[in-house]
Amino acid sequence: MKPVTTLLLMLVVSFWALPPCDAAESNTGAESRQEKATMKWLGNVGWEIQIGKSIVLVDPFLTRKDRSMDAEWKTDEQAVLNVVKGADYIFAGHSHHDHVADVPFIAKRFRSKIIGSRTTTNLALTAGVDSSQVVTVKGGEKLDFKDFSLEVIDSRHGWRQGRPPRKENEEIARPWQGPIRGRDFVDGGCFPCYFAFGQQRVLHQSTANFIEEKLAGIQPEIALLAVGHDGYNLERVVKSLKPKIVIIQHYDEWRSSFAEGIPEANKVE
Repeated sequence: MKPVTTLLLMLVVSFWALPPCDAAESNTGAESRQEKATMKWLGNVGWEIQIGKSIVLVDPFLTRKDRSMDAEWKTDEQAVLNVVKGADYIFAGHSHHDHVADVPFIAKRFRSKIIGSRTTTNLALTAGVDSSQVVTVKGGEKLDFKDFSLEVIDSRHGWRQGRPPRKENEEIARPWQGPIRGRDFVDGGCFPCYFAFGQQRVLHQSTANFIEEKLAGIQPEIALLAVGHDGYNLERVVKSLKPKIVIIQHYDEWRSSFAEGIPEANKVE
């Protein structure tokens, strides 16, 4: 496997997260309280966000291999540690392996808090993550943390042509004793994350689908959008969200090293 650290060279986004302030406060005072946020793309839909003293990971998948349905999942620990040096919070958009398979290892290594669906948290518990580290969401929650806040949005998974969807309500209801195998990484529900870093809003969408009414009032400065699935109208989504910056993700070949390039079938026109 070629070094996964090449992923960090692809895209780094920085912005100033200016906190809300009273209209009477001077510009100088407001500027003195602003925090710089840095976002690094990790490949697929994985991101590392540093804001204040917090390190936030979203859908970090760095093992970069396909799952074997009947085999026990094994994270490439060195590939992960080549990139991830710490994590306070890990958010999971849904529970397919290319979104959450490396999450339990990261959480155990850094004592990270995992926020995700019942399927995601039960996978984590099965892998040995302590119950104090998991927070289960259903969509609609608004969560406040020291350096940022988050709104969890209900959504649905998208599917490419020729790949029939699995049951939309498929989920893992409880943890179990025994290994996690490839077939255990089911959808479990999809939840875009709407982050607030001071006055800046960032929407992370883990798959190419949406529920239009759930996006009402969501207007991020930065939209991290997945594309390439049947029935997904990117133009319609962008018109609804009105972001200042759109970053396309989930187009690389996550089954192999990023250094091997992007297959023609995965490229977005």
